[in-house]
Amino acid sequence: MGVAMSDSGQIVVRRTLHDRISWRLKKGAYCYSWRFGLRRSLHEQFEPPRAKIPLHVRPFAPGDEEALFGHRRNGTDPADEVEIRYRLEHLAADIPTPYVAVDETTGTPCYMQWLMGADQNEKIQAKSWGFPVLASNEALLENAYTPPAYRGQRIMSEAMYLIADRARDFGADYAFTFVAGDNMASLKGCKRAGFDIYMVHERRDYGFGLFTRNTFTILPEGDPRLSLLKS
Repeated sequence: MGVAMSDSGQIVVRRTLHDRISWRLKKGAYCYSWRFGLRRSLHEQFEPPRAKIPLHVRPFAPGDEEALFGHRRNGTDPADEVEIRYRLEHLAADIPTPYVAVDETTGTPCYMQWLMGADQNEKIQAKSWGFPVLASNEALLENAYTPPAYRGQRIMSEAMYLIADRARDFGADYAFTFVAGDNMASLKGCKRAGFDIYMVHERRDYGFGLFTRNTFTILPEGDPRLSLLKS
């Protein structure tokens, strides 16, 4: 993957031919995946979670990219490289608003996540990321990323809580986020931030990823999956 800056200063992400071919082969003739959609009511009040370090959140600034992703120049594992690539592609798509959490002891950005509203539906749906169309009173938190040096500090829960609160500024009543069903650590982190399992997102890719179908199913009352994070 190549990353460059346009003349206007916008991030441009270009996947290499090898990257594109590898992605198609991984999809195969048919590929199925699923994840949970979690929801938080922004009208419910509760004690916010706390990270192990003091932090605050603010909108992303161009200089934050180095603090968040600069470590990749020294080599990173393939899974982390994929995670970084998706965030850079989202930055290149110019979808508001990416937020960062800042370590108040050093002033260093230590977490990143997008907060998107219904006015961004056109850009959100322009790529096959697999996000639902948002209603006017809904917000979406996605593409969370914590640099390796800050992992294990319980940053995600507090940062998610604070970023979700910003959705009230554009009239949202609910905030959503999506997490793989087998990622229990992230699911519990979302729970601490006030999110509960609400729906299931199923994705089906056909013909080496040339065609994609996304299905979002709200879980009915009494479904045992709704209680997965209650204990």
